[in-house]
Amino acid sequence: MKYTAIALALMVSSSAMAIEPYSVSTGGKSGTYYKVGFNLTGVISGGTVMTSKGSVENLDRVMSGEAQLGMSQMDVVAWYADKYPASQSKVEIMGGMYRECVYIAYNKNGKVRNEDDLQSEGVTIAVGKKGSGGAVTWDYMRKLEPGYKKASVSYTGGTRALNKLAVGDSSGIDAVLWVTKPNLNGKYAQSVINNENLQFMNVNDKDLNDNYKPIGKPIYDFHSIETEKGLFNDQEFSTICMDAVLIADSEADEELLDEVADLVLNYKSTLLKD
Repeated sequence: MKYTAIALALMVSSSAMAIEPYSVSTGGKSGTYYKVGFNLTGVISGGTVMTSKGSVENLDRVMSGEAQLGMSQMDVVAWYADKYPASQSKVEIMGGMYRECVYIAYNKNGKVRNEDDLQSEGVTIAVGKKGSGGAVTWDYMRKLEPGYKKASVSYTGGTRALNKLAVGDSSGIDAVLWVTKPNLNGKYAQSVINNENLQFMNVNDKDLNDNYKPIGKPIYDFHSIETEKGLFNDQEFSTICMDAVLIADSEADEELLDEVADLVLNYKSTLLKD
């Protein structure tokens, strides 16, 4: 959606009123979290964009007051609230920015074929580095479905983990999990699509759709992603998705929080523009 110069000018001028300097904790410079933070500081003057390792570090910074705003996966917010109950009052969810989904890949010739197999001993799932979005997602999934706790965890990820998965059982990895937008354009998804040994797993355990009481609804919902289109043979898999949310220090400058709320409610596409 395009905005007129007058509308943008009004936004900028209103944002310049008595707002204290602030920081937005985001992610790597090539990611969407950084883009949101960069665009936000372009509209609301006085802001600094901070790169980070992701959701957990962003929450740490907001909790400590080092940053007034940040980005996070919604399941990481819930995981963090379990670990640090004080965050439920300190961290304010300003709103969802876009959707992120959980992808799990497996080897077609391996011992893991479905999510029930991940509720068995003797299998290993790679989820990314400790504290990463993928690792925390798996930890939160294990809270909702305790059966997943039977699987061993490897804190590795990326294309290297997918390559080990494609090799087979001898690698010690039976599945690989990552979190990204609900499309297949990323290099991890393309690695699965382009390798004849790899397949996306259906994730549809109903326990994953349990309500999260603080927001009165489930964090995850089920989503179908098409991997191939054909006249009679569309192929797709189901998985869980959630919001990537903009968070704030509830004790930050009230004028800043009001301006951010206005952006999220009325000009969200401005924050997501390339």
